[in-house]
Amino acid sequence: MKTIQTACPLDCFDVCSIKVTLDDDKILHVKGDEKDPITKGFICKKGLQLLERINHPQRLTTPMKKVRGEWVPISWENTIKEIGDKLLEIKHNYGSTAVIHYSEDAHGGLLKNIDTAFFNAYGGATVPKGSLCWGAGIEAQTMDFGNALGHDPYDHLHAKTLIIWGRNPSFTNAHLVPFLKEAQKKGTKIIVIDPVKTATASFADYYYQVKPEADGYLAMAMGKIILEEKAYDEIFIKNYCNGFDEYKQYLNGLELQALIEATGLAKKEVYELTSLYADNKPSCIILGYGLQRYRNGGNNIRLIDALGAVTGNIGISGGGVNYANKYIAGYIDADYVSNDHSASASVSFKRPLFADYVLGNKEQIRGIFVTKSNLVVQMPNTQKTIKAFSSIPFKVVIDHFMTDTAALADYVLPCTGIYEEEDFIFSSMWHSHFSYTEKVLDAPGSVKHEFEIFNRLAHYMKMKDFLENYNNPKLYLGRSLKPLLEKLGCSLEELKGKRMKLEGSDIPWQDKKFATASGKFQLINPAIEVIEINKKDSDFPLSFLTLHPKSSLHSQHYMDTANDRLPEVFCNHKTMQHWNLVEGDDVSLVSANGKLKVKMLLDDGVGDDILVSYEGWWLKNQGVNNLTPEGISDLGDQAIYNNCRCRVEK
Repeated sequence: MKTIQTACPLDCFDVCSIKVTLDDDKILHVKGDEKDPITKGFICKKGLQLLERINHPQRLTTPMKKVRGEWVPISWENTIKEIGDKLLEIKHNYGSTAVIHYSEDAHGGLLKNIDTAFFNAYGGATVPKGSLCWGAGIEAQTMDFGNALGHDPYDHLHAKTLIIWGRNPSFTNAHLVPFLKEAQKKGTKIIVIDPVKTATASFADYYYQVKPEADGYLAMAMGKIILEEKAYDEIFIKNYCNGFDEYKQYLNGLELQALIEATGLAKKEVYELTSLYADNKPSCIILGYGLQRYRNGGNNIRLIDALGAVTGNIGISGGGVNYANKYIAGYIDADYVSNDHSASASVSFKRPLFADYVLGNKEQIRGIFVTKSNLVVQMPNTQKTIKAFSSIPFKVVIDHFMTDTAALADYVLPCTGIYEEEDFIFSSMWHSHFSYTEKVLDAPGSVKHEFEIFNRLAHYMKMKDFLENYNNPKLYLGRSLKPLLEKLGCSLEELKGKRMKLEGSDIPWQDKKFATASGKFQLINPAIEVIEINKKDSDFPLSFLTLHPKSSLHSQHYMDTANDRLPEVFCNHKTMQHWNLVEGDDVSLVSANGKLKVKMLLDDGVGDDILVSYEGWWLKNQGVNNLTPEGISDLGDQAIYNNCRCRVEK
């Protein structure tokens, strides 16, 4: 019997540390590592299901090819030959950019990024830029701070005021919750700002139900009050900020009551919230991703960042505006990982506009290769996405299962899961811990790691430069992690099987030296940047918000949902009565993009004229993105899922 240290690879805040106990090469049990300082022995349902997924009866264990509309097994030898020949043919006749390489973050391991190096060695494919998930906020914090960095979870215990803004860690960041409750026991005021009274709001000291998309207006109202009451930090502003005069001048010209009315909150509530934040320092803001999934999403984040700066809550223990934490990413050799220098040509398109791009360039796009993504259900405007994806003549997907995206492809290649591979797992979302995970089991059937798949293709296609630099997983990890290893003063092997943290990341910007061009925090100029929020639409009067579920990471855990189950949609009593609904009604929601049949359920924690569902549903259950609009945010080429408006039809 032996125990092996590994970690959860899901695209999640927590990146849990996991212990796997084996006997005769069979897994006896999986549990959290009680010695881990962040996850402390607890792993969520999604992490526990990692074992279930690798043993799932529907898991793909051999390459599959679609022949006259039917899936048939195919040997790896023929798979590599046929795909390799097609890639060479497309490159010869149309150029390498006639192939789209579409990749997402369904697996958080470093080694699976070998696909990027391969397609740049191929000559440079057409690739998406921007984000479905968090890009507007990343761009916003990069503009303000120079990088998106977060405080260590233990530093939150030093805050006197802690605002959870547009985030529900009870569902999406479970290991943050004990830190919040411990801080609360010490006297920290826990505040939640959200259009929905979430499970996290239920234990908060204060809850403020802001209207959808109005977060920036709330931040401006708070900023105006801080200026009027001279609750700002003159020393921080004078020494470490750019743009304060412009910020102040713009807010001084706004009417406070109009800002407050836009938020949906009472004047008393906004003053109370502002006092809690500005007068009870150190104050910390922890942001979610929903409030940046709007047309003005990036500047929502920038206006909140500004609150941290003008109150001097940046670079101090117990402070910060925490959105993401890209600290470890700074110690990975991105140039080597991407192999950008090998690409003789490259073309990009805005990720949320995938369908528009493909349908508008039908003659140029001859193939697509999908890795780490179920894009058909994750993209906005599902039916248009299906039409666009299906129009591409040659389609390859690497996955564990026959997802909705894989089902529309020509070839599906089975890949290894976390217990069947070694890898470097780290988070760029919350904490600064990382793991060099060990292989636990051999993969079943003909399942192969992406590293082997792309090396086999490279051999067949005679990609000499790629094979010289990317032919060994250990060498790949060693070269990719060289900056980190030098910082730690150790070898790759010394990391194996360990959970570690890179010191020096607990309090970002403590030296007040920001990574912006000026070296100072860059305040937003609202006069230039802020855009109007959506006006009400008489044809589509309801706001439709698609939140992250508790029991699935995007679509990964919806596979076993019953075929006849309708997506559940939640609203409050007032909205139910207005539309003559009773709980349990099956109705249709109609948006400008499509129709969705749903089951209505009651939740009085949802704000007025708001419908809430959870994203990730497969096409057998319709998929909630049948309703959501295409479009991009003000910053970061971010999807604008939450700008979805609809109506009810019975």
